[in-house]
Amino acid sequence: MSGTDCLARLRQALPRACVALPLFMLAANVLAWLRWGTDLPFLDDWRAYNTEQTTSLAPARLFEAANNTIAPVGLALDALAQRWLGGNPLPYQTLSMLGVLGGLLWLQWRLLGWALRQPVWQALAFAFTVFMLQSGSYWGEQNLAYHQALPLLALLGAAWLNFGRARPNAAAGGWRLAGVLALGLLAGLSYVSGAVGALVMGGGWWLLAWRMPPQALRARGMSGGAALALAGLLTTALQMSLTRKPGADSLGQSMRLTWPHEGDFWWFMAGKLGRASGYGFESLALEAVWVALLALALLAAAAFALRGAWAAGGARRRRLALVWLPLLAVVLAYLALVSLGRAGLRGADEQGAAALFRLAYGRFHFFWATLLPPWLAATLAVALRRRAARALAALLLAALALAAARGVFDVAAYYRSASAFRAGEIRCLARQLGSGQPVLCPGFDAVGITDFTRAYLHARRVGASFVRYLPIAGRDGFGHEMLRLEPGQMRWQQARQLEDGWLQGQGDAQLLLAMPADRAAACRVLGVQALLRAGQSGVAQLFYRLRGQAGFEEGRSVRKPYAASRERAALIEFVIESPEGLEPELRLDPLEGQGEFRVDELRVACLLPEKAP
Repeated sequence: MSGTDCLARLRQALPRACVALPLFMLAANVLAWLRWGTDLPFLDDWRAYNTEQTTSLAPARLFEAANNTIAPVGLALDALAQRWLGGNPLPYQTLSMLGVLGGLLWLQWRLLGWALRQPVWQALAFAFTVFMLQSGSYWGEQNLAYHQALPLLALLGAAWLNFGRARPNAAAGGWRLAGVLALGLLAGLSYVSGAVGALVMGGGWWLLAWRMPPQALRARGMSGGAALALAGLLTTALQMSLTRKPGADSLGQSMRLTWPHEGDFWWFMAGKLGRASGYGFESLALEAVWVALLALALLAAAAFALRGAWAAGGARRRRLALVWLPLLAVVLAYLALVSLGRAGLRGADEQGAAALFRLAYGRFHFFWATLLPPWLAATLAVALRRRAARALAALLLAALALAAARGVFDVAAYYRSASAFRAGEIRCLARQLGSGQPVLCPGFDAVGITDFTRAYLHARRVGASFVRYLPIAGRDGFGHEMLRLEPGQMRWQQARQLEDGWLQGQGDAQLLLAMPADRAAACRVLGVQALLRAGQSGVAQLFYRLRGQAGFEEGRSVRKPYAASRERAALIEFVIESPEGLEPELRLDPLEGQGEFRVDELRVACLLPEKAP
């Protein structure tokens, strides 16, 4: 094969590889989550269990302010996931990851294609979406974290509908404007950042198109911009009115705002911008230089696009400007909101520019900035024209090397680390559940939960999937004790007392146990422990009655086998679960027939009360 043929094949393979790389990264995230994910709520997800509202679709619940925003779209999706998936994070986060990240990839591809109109440039620029697919963003911990990405999906969808989806000669279509308005409202009802973003993006379209030469593109920009800005204005007003009124935030949170005239505001924003390109260099000075270069690149690309927005005969530059500049403005507005509200959320030991800069590399608020690299590449392509393909290929190789050095491709490490932390949570919960004491594990206090019991009870009622991994089992701590009997306190039926303190069964020995009625009715998991000695192996059977049940039935009983032993008592443990409580009477049948037996001690305790006594 000649060198010319090899070069031709390479040119054909490169665009395909550029498209395949982000798709491979998306698949790697899904597989890592399925491999390392844990079926257990995390931090903010516990609040809905603690307030007993996981399945609620009531408007008052959906429009309730929390964390300085209302998020009815995401809360509705959470409620449906609780109803249909048992709130299981594994399928829920898989679906949200594929839907949101997959949707953003598709929209980026379509918008790049509309702006550039050159397939090779489009493919090369699309490869820069790998930064959006790094781990540590909205997936791997909280189910509800992805709510903050929903506005991006709606805003890019509005951009594609307004520009890429419209027919070239369709200046103003009613369906197009209705769709843009609906997507803007969806963005604004997803998160407060979506409301501000719709206002900024719509205003950007209108202002850019206002000075463009009269043509269909100008009309689409102005009409679509007006529709999107209107949606942003309406939802911003709604967000402000519902989140700013006194007592609106049920969490009672308050934080010091950090304003742009303070240096902390800019250091925090710079950290978020740097985190968008990876986990950061170890050297603080090197990282600061890198972030400064990123900021300069954004400024230069914005200046180039702005100059071309109104240039005569520059259709491609105008298309680029209509997508790139409003998107940049939206991301900067978002980063400003994050810096405004979160730069002040730091400990006493996290003071000074360097500490704040590093602090910004935590959490997932960098995600919106990961949408910018493909458009930086697109701007370079438009600027270089004939030399664009080679320059983009060289830049892509450098970007991929940088991404590898900054941990962008090390997808599994994040999910593996999160899995180890969650294993500790499960051990903590399993140790405490059923002890009768308040259940508190690391992280719960951060979301205002001082006792996990209420959340657990609600999870059992709604059939949350994680409950099956956290059953209430008998334990030495043994809950809220309701009854303890020694041999002399037990009154057996159909059993004869022997001289040595043992008993002889006479057909079907039985012990009736009376419990306090109010505590039995409020108990959701009951534990019974008996120290039993017997001259022969057998099966002990405990009968119970659910609330309203008239008599004992075979179907409402628990059976436990034991081995024969006269010297050493066997510990027989029963655990009874009842979502609605129990009648205040139990019946213990220690054996069948006429064997000899002795019960040295018997204890009854509520392992999980509806309310602590």
